[in-house]
Amino acid sequence: MSWDISIMKFSRQFESVADIPDDEKLQVLGTRSSVRETISSIFQGTNWSGPARGVWNSHSGSIEFNLGENDPSEGVRLQVRAGKEVAPLIVELCLSNGWQGFDYSSGDFIEKSEAPESGHESWSSYRDQVIGSDE
Repeated sequence: MSWDISIMKFSRQFESVADIPDDEKLQVLGTRSSVRETISSIFQGTNWSGPARGVWNSHSGSIEFNLGENDPSEGVRLQVRAGKEVAPLIVELCLSNGWQGFDYSSGDFIEKSEAPESGHESWSSYRDQVIGSDE
């Protein structure tokens, strides 16, 4: 199980998913190589085991980055298995590149949220219900 976020780029910044018009098209984030470099600049030490997959490990867990099959890349899927303290790094990644991160747990763009870690809290609560909590 993971806290899932999809990073995309649109023709302009949207405040919420509801604001995206039906005819909006995804923009290119960059070449796989440039997207890997951009991610690695914030998530230093990411291990890119292939052109489309990287894993970042920290003391609180890991994040798997999936760039997809297309080059140039139109999106990145994050599978977060780390503590909520990674939320500001994900926000930084989005804001510094004009990208938007859709948080599947909250239904919001993580970089627009007043509490970007709220999706992680929802996900971890659900996870604890499903697999049980040690607490």
